[in-house]
Amino acid sequence: MSSVVDPVDGTITRDSWTCPICTVEVSRKNAFCQVCLRSRPMDRCGVPQIFAGCRIHFNGVIPRTIKHPSHSVEWRMAERHGATCIVDFDVSQVNVLVYRPGYERSDKVRRCVEGGISNIFVVPITWMLDCLLQSRQIHVGLYRLTSIPAVAQPTGKGPVLPHHQHPYYLMNVEEYAIPTSFSQNRQKEANGSPNNVLVNANANLPPCFEVPELQYTNVDVFEAVCNAQKGKASVEEDQENYEDAPETRKRAANIGILRCEQRHNRVDSFLFSGMKFLLTPSLESNPHLTRALKLCGAQIVSSSEGSLGKLLRTAVTHVLYDHGEKKCDVMIEAANVKKELPGLTLAQVNWAEDCLILGELVPPCGHYVPTEKLLATLSKKFARR
Repeated sequence: MSSVVDPVDGTITRDSWTCPICTVEVSRKNAFCQVCLRSRPMDRCGVPQIFAGCRIHFNGVIPRTIKHPSHSVEWRMAERHGATCIVDFDVSQVNVLVYRPGYERSDKVRRCVEGGISNIFVVPITWMLDCLLQSRQIHVGLYRLTSIPAVAQPTGKGPVLPHHQHPYYLMNVEEYAIPTSFSQNRQKEANGSPNNVLVNANANLPPCFEVPELQYTNVDVFEAVCNAQKGKASVEEDQENYEDAPETRKRAANIGILRCEQRHNRVDSFLFSGMKFLLTPSLESNPHLTRALKLCGAQIVSSSEGSLGKLLRTAVTHVLYDHGEKKCDVMIEAANVKKELPGLTLAQVNWAEDCLILGELVPPCGHYVPTEKLLATLSKKFARR
């Protein structure tokens, strides 16, 4: 774990906060700095830092009419979850360009895709919102724009954009918004809408119906695989939320994590065929995970079947680990064996989750595998034994 103090959390005190740009101390009651207009950072304590290391620039997402880009809901969502948001588009600093659908042919997108700037990932805003909904960073390669389309996608007009209908945005917009998060045009439209017209207290109003709000409840990916294989994928959910018979879909096998979509899940029994997994202790004790891997054709090798080093050299093709166990004994031994057997794959458990969600094998690379720094640390731990 790094001992570096979080620059955002370090700006917040009990009675005031320090602007991270101009270092001016601002009263806590002020939502933004009066000097540079930078908004007050949100507290990151207890929030998963899924965007740590991402230096994001938004293209077409944040309206130009607000006081400062940091006032927008999208900026505050990304920043609170570990990202560093950058106002100006500087190719030497930015590594993720988040664009609004319809901006596929913009100058910034063209500069990255056609200009050969490979260190900047160009992804739509739905990538960020999907990551927030699942509380983990989805591999950017699944969303990355690799070529400029002949015609851009249709984009919304006015203050309400298409991604404002995303489940995560709908559920959390009030938590992240501040009074200056939206443009004045949107605020005027909201104040002048029929929903905000004052009604006389003696007027004859229709009866109130208690309509339950939409519930975007997630389920565990491995549990969804087990339920789909047993033929019980959301049967109870269908009876509760749907009166019509569920529609039949003929499509490739994939797994959805929204509870209301469980009836559409299909499992590929040959997805992990030929793979032999050795799991770290917490994963090995997870019955849904082990059963889901077996249902998809994988073979689970228990660490108690013999010597750990011998198993890794003769009976294992993949080592699956959880982020919290990246320095456990299994990983220390596996990192040493990988020097002799480069074909041994070390992958985080979210690699298997993404493979199940997509219904195909995702290349185990990037943030799915241990970093060079982690492998060096594991080698030092093995040498000290």
